[in-house]
Amino acid sequence: MELKLAENIRSLRKEQGMTQEQLANALGVTVGAVYKWEAGLSIPEVRLLMEMADLFDSSVDSLLGYEQQSGNVNGRIRRIRDLMTQKRFDEAVAESDKALQKYPNNFRLVYTSAFMYMVKTAEDKSRVTMMKSNELFEKAITLLDPNTSGEINEITINNYIATNFMSVGDMETALEILKKNNVHNINSSLISFLYAVELGRADDAQGYVKRSIIDFIISTTRTTYAASFAYAKKHDDACITSLSWLTGFLDSLKTDACALAYTDKLKAISLALMSVWEETFGYGEQAEEHINQAYDLASAFDAAPVNSARGLMFINDVEGTLVDSFGDTVCEAVENYVFGKVPKNKASRKIRALWDARKG
Repeated sequence: MELKLAENIRSLRKEQGMTQEQLANALGVTVGAVYKWEAGLSIPEVRLLMEMADLFDSSVDSLLGYEQQSGNVNGRIRRIRDLMTQKRFDEAVAESDKALQKYPNNFRLVYTSAFMYMVKTAEDKSRVTMMKSNELFEKAITLLDPNTSGEINEITINNYIATNFMSVGDMETALEILKKNNVHNINSSLISFLYAVELGRADDAQGYVKRSIIDFIISTTRTTYAASFAYAKKHDDACITSLSWLTGFLDSLKTDACALAYTDKLKAISLALMSVWEETFGYGEQAEEHINQAYDLASAFDAAPVNSARGLMFINDVEGTLVDSFGDTVCEAVENYVFGKVPKNKASRKIRALWDARKG
């Protein structure tokens, strides 16, 4: 703790444009008393401190200049993060140890300290550092509550523990944790990477590769659709180029360019959405071409739907039905996720009219 009373009285008095004599008169004390306060030779009575704080539009704490290292738990957390970012790990560890002694059950502090040790583990590859990080992560799990950020949960924390084992080269333990936490295939791509690249066990990787690719195709499509809507709202023609990229990506996954595949369902929706944005930005010729392509592709797909991985690179032999939330038919998906979602304006009404004309 450090008091800066003398310095603060002097600076606040000057900010108010007051002389020592004027301050003395305002408080009903002698000029000599004010001089001694500012020289650090004496301290005002509590009553005078309160009057001065009111006079300077301040608080007594601020007037005293009371400073606790890092302030409070939030200040300590910020300090640990800052030191971690600067890779000043010795100082970060010292700050963490000190803070944890005072706030041993504060979730954010425990979690931040665990994360700091994880970053340190990636740097020094030390099992001692790793065990400290994992110990804190495990404690953080016990401190989780409904008010914790939705981005932090038991699965994400366990995946960080797996990351720690990866940092020290213990791939088998990392895999064990990742597989136990592979909810909705969230870890499939990393599991496949560890098997194939780190351990050279391609056969073990194969099933996870296929699952992660299927999820990647659908999530990439949804993300690109979302980005295109966001760009369109900002009147940025990246809404068009993002969908142009997506259609090329979907085509690149087909083993036979002339045969229908599941990705053609997603491509038809993309083309229809792209045509709306093209009409919006004044590219009428391209818009008409693409809505016609979308209709032709949707009609062909709905006449002979392919709801499996047949004809797709890497996953051609995967059995089972591919499921998405777009709709049973492509025509239904276009009407729901394009015409049902885009702004109702002149451009979208024109593209909808062209679509309806093709339907007859």
